[in-house]
Amino acid sequence: MIKKLCSIILTAALLTACAGREQGSDLYGNSATGGWRDDVNITDLQATGMTKDFRSDVKDYVLFAFNSAALSAEAKDSLKAQIDWLKAHPNVLIVIEGRCDERGTTEYNIALGDSRANAVRRYLVANGIASNRIKTISFGKDDPVALGSTPAAWAENRRGTTVVY
Repeated sequence: MIKKLCSIILTAALLTACAGREQGSDLYGNSATGGWRDDVNITDLQATGMTKDFRSDVKDYVLFAFNSAALSAEAKDSLKAQIDWLKAHPNVLIVIEGRCDERGTTEYNIALGDSRANAVRRYLVANGIASNRIKTISFGKDDPVALGSTPAAWAENRRGTTVVY
């Protein structure tokens, strides 16, 4: 009797946990069509095993010149390695984070971070990564990777980072 009751409770808990999700989608918004759901808040996502695998297998970011969203030859080489990895893992979803150094206004840096994230996005899409797998976000000068007001810190913070889920 207790075994049967536990089985019923477990089944009910499982059904309740799945009720809030769209059929054919995972916790991160991967829908049955292979892309992000519109209602996913990407700032709430947590790193997964695939996130860590991606970071350990390829360089997950590209750097930009001051006041620029143009991809350098070195950036394109890094993105080609990312593209190969992403093609080998067609079910992962991607968030591209654009960042800037601390100089400039908040509004300017949000726009520049957005331009950087979208430059990476356009390159990935042009090289075979489905656009519905990619979302972008700009952090501007908030959430810096390197702390400090030095040329080295500024250079590290001018980036586009690819995060997979």
